[in-house]
Parts: sequence; C-alpha cells; structure tokens
Amino acid sequence: MVMVVLTAIMTVVAPSLNKFFRGAIINDEARRILGVTHLARQEAISSGMPMQVWFDLENQWFGVRELSGLDAGSVTQVTAAERSGPHVYQLDSNLEIELDRNTTLNQSMPGIIYYPDGQLDIASLPGFYLKNKKLEDQKLQIIRAPNGLRYEIRKGDEMLVIQNDVLAQDQIMSY
Repeated sequence: MVMVVLTAIMTVVAPSLNKFFRGAIINDEARRILGVTHLARQEAISSGMPMQVWFDLENQWFGVRELSGLDAGSVTQVTAAERSGPHVYQLDSNLEIELDRNTTLNQSMPGIIYYPDGQLDIASLPGFYLKNKKLEDQKLQIIRAPNGLRYEIRKGDEMLVIQNDVLAQDQIMSY
C-alpha cells in the first residue's frame, strides 16, 4: 500500500521537479556570468589593465582576458591560449546566449570591457539573453544596471528594452 501511494505521489510531483531543476540550471548559469563580470571589474581595478569578458556565441564559451592596453575598438578574436585560461567557461549544453536584434557590435567579438577605474567601455554589450534551447519560456535577461557599472539579471515581467548607448549617443549627436 505504501509503495502505491509513493508511486502516485511521484507521478504527480515528477514533472514539477523536472521543471524546477531545469529552471535552476539557467539561474545558476546567469549568476555565474554575473560573477565573471564582477571578477573582470575587480581585476581591471586591481591590475590597472583593461579587462574584457568575451563571448564566443558560435561555440557558447565565455571568459575573461586582459586587454594589455588595447583600444576597445580594435579587440580581436580570442586566441587559443586565452580560450584555455583559468577563467574560461562553457555554457550548459541546454542553454545559449542570444543578442538582441538591435544590438550593434563595435568589437569583432561581443564582450564587456572594464577599465582600470572600474568604468564600462561604451562599446560593451548593453545586455543579452540567456535562454533554454528546449523551453522557450525559460529566458533570462542580463542587462547593464542603471548605474552603468555592473550587470543584473531580469526575468519575465522585469525584462527591459535593451538600448545600445552607442546608438543613443550617435542619435543625440545627429540632432
């Protein structure tokens, strides 16, 4: 009798637990990306060198690298050595990073650049989406915070329109 009751309970609860654990994966990955952006900012401040959080959208990798004084506009692709560095991560195979359709890239590789004073480069990504490939309703937004110094996670009704600062400045200058 106990086994029948437990089987009935598991039949009802299992789909909910499955959805819960899939949601936990996307939340954990978003927190990991935020942690990497925080690490890049702290490294830029402490080392006195610009740091970039780079995103390889084709292979779904991301990581942190020192820019060695390079201008943000001339940032090149990530080298093999940088791809095997200590702060390089691959997304969970069920997840992908997606840029907003309106995002224009001023770099050869999308990324977030922090300067030694802790400020973001204007060419840094204004935001992007982290989504589950299998479940369209599981989508988070990682977007630049209003103070312009860090990024934050938004989900569901909290999501904002991603605005590219570079476009906004160009539009202001044209008037």
